[in-house]
Amino acid sequence: MARENKAEEGQPNRLKSTEDFIILESAYQEIANTVGRRPAESGGILLGSREDFVVQKFVFDHKGSMSAGAYDPNTEFLNKVVKKEWNENKLAFLGFLHSHPRGLSRLSGDWGGNVGDIGYMKAILKAIPDLKKFLVPIIFSPADGGELTFFPYIAYPGREENYFTGNLKLIKDKDYVPASSEQNKNEYRLNISRLQGSVDPELMRRAKVVCVGVGGANGICESLVRSGLGKIVLIDFDRVDGSNLVTQGYYMEDIGKLKVDAVRERIRRINPAVQVEVLAGDFTTVDDETMDHIMYGTDLLLMMTDNFHAQAHGNIIGLKYQVPTVFAMMYERARGAEIGFMIPGITPACHRCVTSSRYAAYLNEGYTNDVTSTGSTNFHTGYLNNCIGLLSLAILHKETSGLEFSQWFGAQWDQNQIILRTSPFFESKSFGSLTQKDERMVSFDAIWHHIEPDVQPKYKQCPDCGGLGDLRDAFLHHQSIKSE
Repeated sequence: MARENKAEEGQPNRLKSTEDFIILESAYQEIANTVGRRPAESGGILLGSREDFVVQKFVFDHKGSMSAGAYDPNTEFLNKVVKKEWNENKLAFLGFLHSHPRGLSRLSGDWGGNVGDIGYMKAILKAIPDLKKFLVPIIFSPADGGELTFFPYIAYPGREENYFTGNLKLIKDKDYVPASSEQNKNEYRLNISRLQGSVDPELMRRAKVVCVGVGGANGICESLVRSGLGKIVLIDFDRVDGSNLVTQGYYMEDIGKLKVDAVRERIRRINPAVQVEVLAGDFTTVDDETMDHIMYGTDLLLMMTDNFHAQAHGNIIGLKYQVPTVFAMMYERARGAEIGFMIPGITPACHRCVTSSRYAAYLNEGYTNDVTSTGSTNFHTGYLNNCIGLLSLAILHKETSGLEFSQWFGAQWDQNQIILRTSPFFESKSFGSLTQKDERMVSFDAIWHHIEPDVQPKYKQCPDCGGLGDLRDAFLHHQSIKSE
């Protein structure tokens, strides 16, 4: 892009920035197939939306003047391309890319008369005042030996000499949400007319759900979005591996990705209007300030992890922020499953009351769980997810009237542990009582257990909620116990 390239070998690297330089894989491949197959000093233009400056297309300047010492763009040809791409595809000019000889990684200077990389860039920014940022990357071509090397330089008007190195990110074309979609996403409304009579569309659009653990629970997140959910926070530190395709509904292209990122991508394909936040980390180590941000305005907390300590922490968080919380766990060999839930103001007992014997085993007896999810098929996961999903819709609609999920629980509900049976070999006194031990009948039903708050003299007073029978007072009790 300079009439002669006077960049000096061995100059220090440019200042790096956290600002992303994002380019679609197809555009990057086009650069590799054109400029990357020629010796130094060839180039072309970068196109995309000026709303997000994601490079969606690269057009090689095959009519430009290219020599061993300089690349001179063919402005007549490129101007026609820019006009055509805007009229036909709404792709705007974002900047230039060109190659340098190896070792010359800097832009050439401003030598006046629009000569030199920086001088040429200044002239363009002066001619196009609406261009608020300029992408001006350099590459080293494999045709000169070695691998393709990409220097993702970014400059701003008036600060051209202080261009900096962006954070290069390649994204798959299918994963890119165009800027026009981002602009209009708040106007988008998922068509949930087929759910008329079941859910309140506006209630669902305003609702916010936090899901901790999105392995097997990714299906719950997707189905809630398909039901009109408007806001969701995904928390998980794990990455997708090959075994997750079998039981958790992921796909080959998800392998290696953070689970929260994979689920976010899928959710946005369902409804681009959904507000999605992700946290790739351990829920139990989240600091107070971050937790305040996560839980602000939350209508439902889903604890979808099989880790006891995470579930226990979720109980405290649900009580602290007074948010209805659902807990789930699959039993050994997936012959049964458990769902516990608490709704402040409605259920008298918290999750710790529901599973007090489990707490005693872990905290007092040194119990370690060696039961894994082995044996749980995708059918088991789906069955459990669907039950949790129905329960979630009922909790979200607990104060509405006239709909299918309205007021399931009334003013008080004390049957807040659900046991699911998925095998005739699952041993449970409850299911035996249901069939009255009649050998002619086997129940695959769900049992909703009556749960009392843990309170003396029957039980030791629950350290989390105090066994007060009203979870709205629970966290004050918990805080007083901690201070003592």
